[in-house]
Amino acid sequence: MMHIPIDTNRPLPIYQQVAAQLTADIQQGFLPVGTKLPTVRELAEVNGLAVGTVRQAYDALTRQGFIVMTQGRGSFVRSTTPLGVDRTEDGTRHSRKQKALLAIDRALGEILDLGISPREARIFFDLKLRELEGRGPTVKVGLIDCNPEALAQISAQMAPLTNVEITRFLLDDILATPERLGPELDLLVVTSTHVAQLAEFLDTERPLVTVVMTLSNDTAVALARIPKDAKVGILCTSKRFGEIIQRAVDRYCELDTPPALCRWDLGETAHSLLKCADTIILPKAYQTLCPPGELPALEQYLGHSQSILYHFEMDQGSLLSLTEQARQVLRVRAEA
Repeated sequence: MMHIPIDTNRPLPIYQQVAAQLTADIQQGFLPVGTKLPTVRELAEVNGLAVGTVRQAYDALTRQGFIVMTQGRGSFVRSTTPLGVDRTEDGTRHSRKQKALLAIDRALGEILDLGISPREARIFFDLKLRELEGRGPTVKVGLIDCNPEALAQISAQMAPLTNVEITRFLLDDILATPERLGPELDLLVVTSTHVAQLAEFLDTERPLVTVVMTLSNDTAVALARIPKDAKVGILCTSKRFGEIIQRAVDRYCELDTPPALCRWDLGETAHSLLKCADTIILPKAYQTLCPPGELPALEQYLGHSQSILYHFEMDQGSLLSLTEQARQVLRVRAEA
């Protein structure tokens, strides 16, 4: 749960201190656009503040355009910049990239104002982008990794690539049955962790593209902020991803009690874990991995409790290399 440092000796009113801290967290990326904030009452109780004080802070952030408060759904981060801002702090104009990000922020803000959830907004954006891209020749990519959570995250980050069709494969399945990688695949993509093993095993003339994945900064920061006395639970759908999260917890956290683990692939239910844990760590693509029967209860829990969406980011060089390889396939096909 979110803790706000309050200094009663400062002349600044308490509600303004709360608003200033939330604004800083939003602008520094700790609270990305679309993040659901605690309710007014929850934030007041955790920080020992009056409900009216927190409501004043939320109202101020709403007027400035940082958040949107939707009846029955909650409060969400709307934008990383206040309404009307079109210049940087030193007075210079924004670059094309900055202007594009501001335009996206404004569009997301308007969408959230309609009561649309961040997940729904992502779907709508994806549909419109695919409409704009049109449908042309397709590059068929075989994506290989050791666990389904990583496959889902890498696929999501490859989704913006134009005219690329992705098929996911688990590493163990390929090592056992390499013929799964059919001749229709134009490129094979594998993470740097497994490229040596796969390159030695496979006998193929198809390009083997290596991508480097690193833990996202917001995940690392969130892990480091977990209190020592927290009761942490890990939700995942494979042993290997559970081990990855556990290693990260060992690195970034100092917990009095080791995390509890629930694995969906073993048929385990998260019910007991959600009852006893005050912080849940789960893969960012949990919606596609969670058993459908458990998803409603999990979504309800995440809406009212502390959670960390564990995810990796593909480095820029890997994405550029993959883009160029896909373009090369299309060029060769066009010249044939």
